[in-house]
Amino acid sequence: MFLTDCWYAAGFPDEFGRTLVGRTFLEEPVVLFRTEAGELVALEDRCAHRRLPLSVGRLRGDTVECGYHGLVYDRSGACIKVPGQDDIPRSAQLKRYPVADMHGYSWIWLGDPARADIGRIPDYSRLSLAGLGRHRIALHIEANYQLIVDNLLDLSHLPYVHGTTTGNPPVAENASVKTERHGNTVQVKRWAENVKPAPTFAQFGGYGGRVDIWQISQFQPPCYIRVSYGSGPAGTGIPQGDAIWEPGHWGFQVFHGIAPESETTTHQFRYILHEKGKADAASIAEFYRQNDQIINEDRLIFAIQQNALSSTGDGASAADVKPSAIIKADGGLIQARAIISSMLNRDGAATASKLRA
Repeated sequence: MFLTDCWYAAGFPDEFGRTLVGRTFLEEPVVLFRTEAGELVALEDRCAHRRLPLSVGRLRGDTVECGYHGLVYDRSGACIKVPGQDDIPRSAQLKRYPVADMHGYSWIWLGDPARADIGRIPDYSRLSLAGLGRHRIALHIEANYQLIVDNLLDLSHLPYVHGTTTGNPPVAENASVKTERHGNTVQVKRWAENVKPAPTFAQFGGYGGRVDIWQISQFQPPCYIRVSYGSGPAGTGIPQGDAIWEPGHWGFQVFHGIAPESETTTHQFRYILHEKGKADAASIAEFYRQNDQIINEDRLIFAIQQNALSSTGDGASAADVKPSAIIKADGGLIQARAIISSMLNRDGAATASKLRA
């Protein structure tokens, strides 16, 4: 089950132009393109006639022509031409989905169009700031989106999955962890003082000795996640309040655009944002390579975990992992799952009420 009355990241804005792009979100096939004026359009990706995906058809001006029998649809989703006949079936109408380009992403709304308020798009405005370095990657994940949310709210996995880059034992063994919930926002703060820096921090932070490190992961439903990493020489101390989002001597931020494709697959669009500093082009390229390595290491874990959940036979799933052990590091993901579950139950109750009316 998915939350529908939410904005989801459909991709990066420059992925969509004067070609038809087919993607599936929340198990709904969608075709995306831009009009000649540059407006982003998202329509149901199946012809009303024989259900061929329109994404394998042709873009004619601002209309889409089906690649099977030539039916033509305008950007509102209405069929405006049926070859060989003058009358057009009134039922030849496709869904049109609200979309918006904002903060480095193209967003799509799969729920009630009347509720598609762009004010509900997550505040990723920092991605639009000038003067910062940024790097992005798009991935297709062979796992349910909740497994990705779990991972990003529990950074104790870094030493064991990313030991050659951002992970080192103090992140899991010596760190202080604080989980906070404010309404539907969950923050997990993790910090350690006077510890050996992880390889990536030693390399790009220029540290010759021990450091203070801090991390914060923030979740907002359905799956908006941003993570910040900061550090300073040992004795710097841990920033308090909102200052924990600052990089200190060296750090970076990660923004995740996550969109479920199905119950077992997910689209993930990730940005790395950082101060440019004095690093040369080769050093920055290596930093980006390491970050791509990190997310692909996670990608492998997700696929293996999803396969294990799908083959247990005891009813376990991504929505209910049925763990036989709960550890302290689970605090953030437990809160996030409770929020998602509550919202799904609320939506289910509202739907049932409408059906009874």
